Amino acid sequence: MIQGISLATQGMSALAQKQDQIANNLANVNTTGYKQGNLFIKSYEKYVNNEKLEPFANREIKADEVYIDYREGRMKKTGNDLDFFIKGSGFFTVMTAGGVRYTRNGNFSLNPDGFLITSDGSKVMSKSGFIRFHRDGGKIRVNHDGEVMQGEEVTGRLKIVDFKKPYRLLRDGNSYFRPQLPDNPIVQSPGFIIKQGFLEGSNVNAIQNMVEMISAFRNYEADQKALQAQDQTLDKAVNSVGRLS
Repeated sequence: MIQGISLATQGMSALAQKQDQIANNLANVNTTGYKQGNLFIKSYEKYVNNEKLEPFANREIKADEVYIDYREGRMKKTGNDLDFFIKGSGFFTVMTAGGVRYTRNGNFSLNPDGFLITSDGSKVMSKSGFIRFHRDGGKIRVNHDGEVMQGEEVTGRLKIVDFKKPYRLLRDGNSYFRPQLPDNPIVQSPGFIIKQGFLEGSNVNAIQNMVEMISAFRNYEADQKALQAQDQTLDKAVNSVGRLS
């Protein structure tokens, strides 16, 4: 009986975390470069070392791991010369207040000093520093390999980096990622094309997430009812049966 209460509570806790992940996905369905996340829920039993393989009384259900789906989002045409889309594998490199971060969000602009920046003011990095333009220096162009030009002048090359797969990255807000471990070095992208005037949309599948949200909610309700039933049975066992004996 106590085990039933424990299992129902564990299940509700894991499902609540799953709902949080789904809600975050749906809230970012229109966020440029956003990668949807999900949650693995693990249920297992340990076995006594005997011929019958009898299970322990304390089974466990818990949220095992949050994973990020890095599949490419759909390409959206904007026509803005400072919007860049990475077709293929890799990340833009950005210098934020917290250090170097990586993103698929190529929605850039120029600050008053002419530096290429992200929406929060962080500078976009080139292979040799930062990318800077003259405010009135002519049309800005980006080649497929990331070479940035203004007029006939080459101003730098976008620093596009990648990591070994499967990725071990952590979210860091504003569509940024950072390596999960310090020994997770950057590697050269196996192949990419920069598309100017386009952005990468979120890869959130809204319909799939809504279905998973409904399923998780129903499972949560079932665990909640199981918990209430176990609690009522325990109450009767303690207060009624115990009194009669």
